[in-house]
Amino acid sequence: MKKLLILIIDESPSTRRFLESMLGNEFEIICANNGASGIETARSRLPHLIVLDVVLPVLSGYDVCSLLKKDSKTKHIPIIFLSSKSIRSEVSLGLAAGADDYLPKPFDYKELLARIRNRLIKPKSESNPVVTVGDLVIDPTTREVLYQGKKTHLTLTEFDILRLLADHKGTVVSREEILRAVWKDDSSSTNDRTIDVHIRALRKKIPNLSQSIHSVYGVGYKLDPEVQNQN
Repeated sequence: MKKLLILIIDESPSTRRFLESMLGNEFEIICANNGASGIETARSRLPHLIVLDVVLPVLSGYDVCSLLKKDSKTKHIPIIFLSSKSIRSEVSLGLAAGADDYLPKPFDYKELLARIRNRLIKPKSESNPVVTVGDLVIDPTTREVLYQGKKTHLTLTEFDILRLLADHKGTVVSREEILRAVWKDDSSSTNDRTIDVHIRALRKKIPNLSQSIHSVYGVGYKLDPEVQNQN
């Protein structure tokens, strides 16, 4: 069976060698040592997933992520940030740029591997019917979201959170449930404040969700049974 392709974009030769060695048995690995060459490689090789450092020469990891997520050829590729910058504001910047996950350095290899595997799991179409909530249409098979007929690009994590809330529309979904459903094996090591960052991104990308996704203090989030134009 052909191995899935992972692109490592990291300035550090030792980090690239380590990841090549540890991931090479399961995946095909290609590397870039700066942001510009990373973008070029991503566009030419179209990897299945990208592991991206934040601190890079030429272009920052945030800029690389943002540019790739705006490109129709590469926007579907999951991106996992690796960074020594682990404070909440930096994590928020990474997720706001479109990253699907953020892992601080020094990182545990097994945790990184689990997150990579989680991002590469494809949904089974036969058990994923289209979900409709008012003017919002969520297609788990294609991972597309339409609002009033217009496609909205979401990261994989944003999509998974929105779909979970839509599946439980009208009821409160706890933070613990969201962590277990979206981050799976990594839920115990993921800060639940990360959920808030993704919710803010969803509200920004689909403004009417600002009035339809409700925060229930100390518990979690709830999506209204109807999401409609409220202008």
